[in-house]
Amino acid sequence: MLLRLYAFTASLALAGLLTACAPSAPAAPTVIPFPTTTPGRAIEGVLPTVIALPLDGAPLANPATAVALASRPTATPDSGACPASAAPELPPRPTTAREMEAALLGYLTAGGSPEALVTVLRDDWQVLTDANAARVDADFTGEGVPDVLLALLTPDEGGTLLLAGCVNGVYAPLYESLTGATPPQIIQAGDFNFDGRADVLFATPVCSGDPESCSYRTQLVGWRADAGRIVSLMNAALATTNLPSATDIDNDRVLEIVVRLTDEGDADSGPLRTGVNIYDWNGTAYVLSIVQLDPPRFLIQVVQEADRALNRMDAEQAISLYNLSLTDNSLRAWQNDDSITLRSYAYYRLLLAYAYTDDDRLLAAYQASQSAFPDPAAAPVYASLVSTFWNAWQVTNNLHSACVEVAAAVAARPEAVGLLNRYGTRGAIVTAPDVCPF
Repeated sequence: MLLRLYAFTASLALAGLLTACAPSAPAAPTVIPFPTTTPGRAIEGVLPTVIALPLDGAPLANPATAVALASRPTATPDSGACPASAAPELPPRPTTAREMEAALLGYLTAGGSPEALVTVLRDDWQVLTDANAARVDADFTGEGVPDVLLALLTPDEGGTLLLAGCVNGVYAPLYESLTGATPPQIIQAGDFNFDGRADVLFATPVCSGDPESCSYRTQLVGWRADAGRIVSLMNAALATTNLPSATDIDNDRVLEIVVRLTDEGDADSGPLRTGVNIYDWNGTAYVLSIVQLDPPRFLIQVVQEADRALNRMDAEQAISLYNLSLTDNSLRAWQNDDSITLRSYAYYRLLLAYAYTDDDRLLAAYQASQSAFPDPAAAPVYASLVSTFWNAWQVTNNLHSACVEVAAAVAARPEAVGLLNRYGTRGAIVTAPDVCPF
């Protein structure tokens, strides 16, 4: 909260300063604010196609941008601190990663051209396996001199991301990350958080034999002046099935990290929701800011989302979703019996939600469940739970007492839990207390 207040205050101060200094101009267009949220919060919504941002930076779509604008470093180039240009030669490719690093740093310290180094590493040493495996034009520390960023495949240590810079006239590692058997992929190197220094978004492919089934472990790192070193700009590495991308969605000069969710799931994982996750800068780190999911394709996905809503006591959302599962015939079955099993379960859970909110539709829902499954003995177990809950509720008018009766029925018929746990390793795990959570 302090960070948000500080960011908002900085934005107002900066806007006032720029307004005072600028000549009068037509009113700026209304800015659609881009949410910068507490880590872990999910917001569902449609991404704006265009977000107007005045060139003077006020008002800013992202409050964190105001902080970045107010604290942008002023580069102080000092080319005299780096070695004078010369024409040294690199030795043949060394046999170890440490010897390789010493050789290329020695080459740069002796005045070798970074561009010539990249040519040798790619053509002679053959340790740059990707067209985007080197950057020699980006300044990561903000002192005004480009640094050298390399994604190498070393003989004995595998993949290595090496960022080297000139320190007191000598080239030295500023950051190094070992990525295992596969070399890292540099997704993008540039100023992500608008602080005047380049950052690097890179991913490590994680493959289990089949190159077509690789996933990615993505990190974003950048220079932190107060620490005097390269640090992670994310709370944790992103584990994704697709390679993330970076783009300024809201035109606030801060790049967002976009992860597209395209995996529809399989027999092992169960059905998965597709869509997009967007990570944004909150002034301190990149955090999950927007979760925009595509419409669910399977009946179980709607039911599980309704369960999550009811478990957090959002009965209004749960009621809407349970009713959707009962009326939307376009939703597909994941298990062959879903159209019967899950719909009988939805009737049961709808009764819980109506009872919790003292909704007048409770009786109508009970009658509809009886019409849909008139013979509980021939129906799924949840039709029996409807009767158990209804009878206890009529006697006690108490949710907890009714759930005690349901718990006894579930103990006698454990398939009430088992039928809900058939939807893969990525599906929700249901326990007996979850069936009637009051």
